[in-house]
Amino acid sequence: MSQTRFGFVGTGMIAGVMANATDNATHARLVAVSSRNIDNAKAFIAKRRHAPSSRAEPIEGMDQLLARPDIDAIYIASPTASKEELALKSIAAGKHILVEKPFVSHASVERMTSEAAARKVLFMDATHFVHHARTAAIQASLPAQIGSPRSLHTKFCFPFSGRDNIRFDLKQEPMGMLGDLGWYSARAIVEYLRPQGAISSAATSIQIDEPSGAVIRACGMLSFASGEVSTFDVGVTTGTILMDLQLLGTTGVIGLDDFVLDWNNSWAFKNPDIPVGYSLRTGAATRKDAAFIKTPTTTPAEVQMVDSFAELAQSGDAERWAAHARASLKTQEYLDAMWAGANRNSA
Repeated sequence: MSQTRFGFVGTGMIAGVMANATDNATHARLVAVSSRNIDNAKAFIAKRRHAPSSRAEPIEGMDQLLARPDIDAIYIASPTASKEELALKSIAAGKHILVEKPFVSHASVERMTSEAAARKVLFMDATHFVHHARTAAIQASLPAQIGSPRSLHTKFCFPFSGRDNIRFDLKQEPMGMLGDLGWYSARAIVEYLRPQGAISSAATSIQIDEPSGAVIRACGMLSFASGEVSTFDVGVTTGTILMDLQLLGTTGVIGLDDFVLDWNNSWAFKNPDIPVGYSLRTGAATRKDAAFIKTPTTTPAEVQMVDSFAELAQSGDAERWAAHARASLKTQEYLDAMWAGANRNSA
């Protein structure tokens, strides 16, 4: 299998994470980095020093990047407000696209995925935990371990880090922290709860940052016509990191306290003494009786994502491409419902 050659659009923190992931991937290589200001692209590459990506070429603007025949795929790490424009340009140029999330709306994702399908290129959103070995292990174990999933409860919170965070800019990130962090709760519904019916009700309570008007915390519930329920609590007002997930089935409960970024080996955490896995409780099990199911892996989720994207792009497998598009669409549908159901008078 040959390497998928990437061009990056964006030079922020998450682009740096993805450059590291690409350097450690087997089937991908970073060829060029584009920014509206070429000095930013040069500085980004200079920071790579001895990494393979230090050999990438800095490019000013996107048109030159898309014109290059030696680039197979574009990774887009721009603000949410500009993602669709950049994605559609990339698709029109015949490039596969890996796009950071969230998106402006379900309609926006539909336009991008439809155009990608028409042009026969891959569209994938950059949600790391989807590609984690643990996610596949939990999905495979669900019927035997907890029966039919009925409710999902997620928390994803980070300590407040200052108003220079782009999520406080309503023009670039209209949903604020609900969009950035709530995406993961919405994606967990897609990956684990898998409701069979449409959304029947949505209610969200939000907290607004008064100087900026941005959403800094959101709590709420989605109910589905098929009977499943999901609650979520996301934001930057808890003073600590929370990545909790509980999946309640008809015969047991699965739990995680690191469902977004595993404590053991992810771009954000390196704790080799914390095993990778999930808890399982059934029957009258107490805390000490709960089983811990290990799902060891030596490959961080973000690296696995890059390799999965590279393999999938080269496969030309339209059915698998369509499955990823459907997952992105469903995730944004749930996120839009969280946003639409918000009580904007909340304190």
